[in-house]
Amino acid sequence: MPTVSIRVSDELKSRLDTLAQESESTLSGVIIEALNSITGLGREDYPEETAPYTINNANRLILRNTELILSQCEGLDKDERDHHTQNARILEEGFTGEYHRVFAALKPEIPSSRSDELLDILDMFRVLRASYDSLDDKERAEIEERDISFRGFDYSADGETALPGYVEYLFKEERYTELAEPLSRFSDDGNSHHRNLDVYRRMNRCFSQIWRKHLLTGRLLSLDEIKKVVSAIPHNSGY
Repeated sequence: MPTVSIRVSDELKSRLDTLAQESESTLSGVIIEALNSITGLGREDYPEETAPYTINNANRLILRNTELILSQCEGLDKDERDHHTQNARILEEGFTGEYHRVFAALKPEIPSSRSDELLDILDMFRVLRASYDSLDDKERAEIEERDISFRGFDYSADGETALPGYVEYLFKEERYTELAEPLSRFSDDGNSHHRNLDVYRRMNRCFSQIWRKHLLTGRLLSLDEIKKVVSAIPHNSGY
C-alpha cells in the first residue's frame, strides 16, 4: 500500500489526536477516514457510509436538542415522533454504532471533482447534440444519434449511482434540458443498465482537445470532428 507523508500544524495534530482518542481509532485511521470522505469513497456499507464514526460533544448536543424539538412538532404521527425521540436518545447516549439510523436520510456526498466532471460531460453532449443538429440530412445519416446523446448512468454501478439524481436535479432546474428527450429514448428512464462513466471520460478527453480550437470562435463541431469524438467510445480507442 502506498505511503503519503504530510506536514501539519501543532494545532491540527492535537485535534487529530483528540479525534482518534474519542473515536477509539488510530491517527492513521482518522486521516484515512477524512480522505475517504472528501474523495467520495465514504464507508463501505450504505447507509452506514453516511454516518460519522464520532461527533464532538457540542455538535452532538445541538443534534440531540434538534431531534427533541422535532419530536414535539405538530402534525407528526406516532411513528415520526418515536423516530425523532429515538434519534435524540442515540445522540444523548453516544451510541456510535447506531449513528447510521440518525443519518440514514442522507446520501453520500458527490465530491466536487465528480460534480465538475459530470458538468463537463453534459457540456460535451450539449455541444455534440447542437453540432449534430446543424448537419444536413446526408451528414447526419453518417452518425448514430445515440452515440452523440447522453444515455444516463448505471444505477447499480459503483461511482455512478449518485449521478442520476444530480442529473434529474439539473433538469428540474431547467439546465441541460435539451438532453432530456434523447436520454428518455436511449436509456431506461435514465438508467443505462451498464457502466457509462468510463465511456464518457474517453469521449470527453477527445472532445476537449478538439473543443479548445472552437472556444474563441464558438463554432460548432464539423462532421469529421464529431466522428473523431465518437471514435473514442471503444475501450481500446486509446483515449
